[in-house]
Amino acid sequence: TNQGTDRLPVLFRDGSRLGPPTFIDTPTYPLVSAPFVAVTNSVNIYDPNIKVPYSQSWTFGIQREIAKDTVIEARYVGTRNLRGWTTYNFNSVENNIAENGLLNEFKLAQRNLQAFVAANPNCGQTGQPACSFAYRGLAGQSPLPITLAYFSGTPAANAGNAALYTSTNFTSASFINTLAANSPVVCCSTTASYTGQLDNNATFRANALRAGLPANFMLTNPGLRGGANVTGNGGYTRYDAVQIDLRRRLSHGLLVQANYQLAKAFSSSRVSFRAPRINTLDDITLRHAFKVNWIYELPFGRGKALFGNIGNALDRLVGGWEFQGSGRVQSGQLYDFGNVQLVGMTRRDLAKVFKLRFDDAKGTTYLLPQDIIDNTIKAFNVSATSATGYGTGGAPSGRYLAPANNAGCIQVYSGQCAPQNTFVSGPKFTRFDLSVKKQVKLTERLNFELRGEFLNAFNNINFFNPTATANITPSNLAFMQVTTAYTDSSNTNDPGGRLVQLVARFNF
Repeated sequence: TNQGTDRLPVLFRDGSRLGPPTFIDTPTYPLVSAPFVAVTNSVNIYDPNIKVPYSQSWTFGIQREIAKDTVIEARYVGTRNLRGWTTYNFNSVENNIAENGLLNEFKLAQRNLQAFVAANPNCGQTGQPACSFAYRGLAGQSPLPITLAYFSGTPAANAGNAALYTSTNFTSASFINTLAANSPVVCCSTTASYTGQLDNNATFRANALRAGLPANFMLTNPGLRGGANVTGNGGYTRYDAVQIDLRRRLSHGLLVQANYQLAKAFSSSRVSFRAPRINTLDDITLRHAFKVNWIYELPFGRGKALFGNIGNALDRLVGGWEFQGSGRVQSGQLYDFGNVQLVGMTRRDLAKVFKLRFDDAKGTTYLLPQDIIDNTIKAFNVSATSATGYGTGGAPSGRYLAPANNAGCIQVYSGQCAPQNTFVSGPKFTRFDLSVKKQVKLTERLNFELRGEFLNAFNNINFFNPTATANITPSNLAFMQVTTAYTDSSNTNDPGGRLVQLVARFNF
């Protein structure tokens, strides 16, 4: 801080003008937001015992000559990243949703809605009452003291009075949709959830305070709603691979380099304080990858095995031919369907059918069989008020993907009712670039070269990343429809299909 009256800058030689800045040495609790800090801000601290992350890498291999000028090498490569920094948010509604009773009340709200729909099967239609989950005293219904407090500021002592359930929020589609039996959304990562809508509305929070609920009923630190983040150690990644190299140096006109890799990588994650830290597959690392490149000088022309003694004129026609290329064949990139239920099939079954399917009649490409697509769309188009619990498409049947939450299990965190991840391998990627070159020697220092290049010579249409090339929203009618194929990042140099180009040049 500049303690003098002179104009800036302050030079290091003027030590008398320098002093420590103003700083609050002793924090006060609880942390108060307004008027100094916006309520949307966050508090962020580091574990005082935090350690510096470090990595361990090792490799060992065996190399052996298998023929003259040819060597093969097999090696193992391993890497571990330890003590990775990770951030935990102590300000999540999920941390308290079971203990404060809201999870149980959410289930009561579902029953209230179901009881009302049973008594009013045409609710929501023209001339009929709006569907509602308010407590009306019907058979199977229960008071909702927490929800009533947030909606209208009514104390819990009065929650048994059905006449007080007058808020229009009890008939709001945004709340009713979260109560669907086949895909209930109680919390937590989405603001559209039941809990999220209650907690993220300032008016609702004020009502809850007026009803006598504590300010930290939902969040531990309600004055700093951006998060209460603690950064510490706990992150972990792991990579293991077996690599096989074949190398032939240029001899007798042939050079070959080939490589195969079998790899797997994991990273640790923890989605909730209620769940242990687990290892999750890294969807970037390719399980299988084969790469090859070669140069082959055809044995024709002067000094070669065939026509080695021909004259200059004939050598310009017969000699100087070269065939070269590169190729890549690899397993598809991993795709994660996420936290879903598999009905009528296992993950292995899903992996077998996750491949390109061409519908010539529609001119459309898909990544799953039609029955799985159709029934998955039905399973994710749910209704909280219909007789079947599903939308106008009806109930799913056979094999399909379904929401993790269902009537038998409502998860507070991802992975509680269904696996946190559902990985399958995408379509195989195959590409070969070939070229044929003819070189004509004109003088000792001058030659003419004509080259034909065949990029993606076999015209393989590749779909590299399912997330980027297909519709991945299960409730969308275009689910698993492929929309784009592999290209380069700018879609200019490599449009994805076969590309043939001729190159002529003089070398001197």
